[in-house]
Amino acid sequence: MKEKLTEWKKRCFVGELTVPKVTLWLIGATCLLAGIVYGLKSAPMTHGMMIGSNNGNNNGNNCGAESKESCEEVKEEEV
Repeated sequence: MKEKLTEWKKRCFVGELTVPKVTLWLIGATCLLAGIVYGLKSAPMTHGMMIGSNNGNNNGNNCGAESKESCEEVKEEEV
């Protein structure tokens, strides 16, 4: 059995193989993209995905008015 494996190894790994550059680049690009996909699928999503900076600028004054009185007027006009 060991002799057969040694013979098979010699047949598979001895000699030269020429590959066109285009094929070599395609194999490399495929391996790179497959690695990226595998990494994204196997990485745990522990905290979910957040888009934005969440820098604490959530003061609730989003009406676009400069003062609190005019902000309340804008809210009343919308209703």
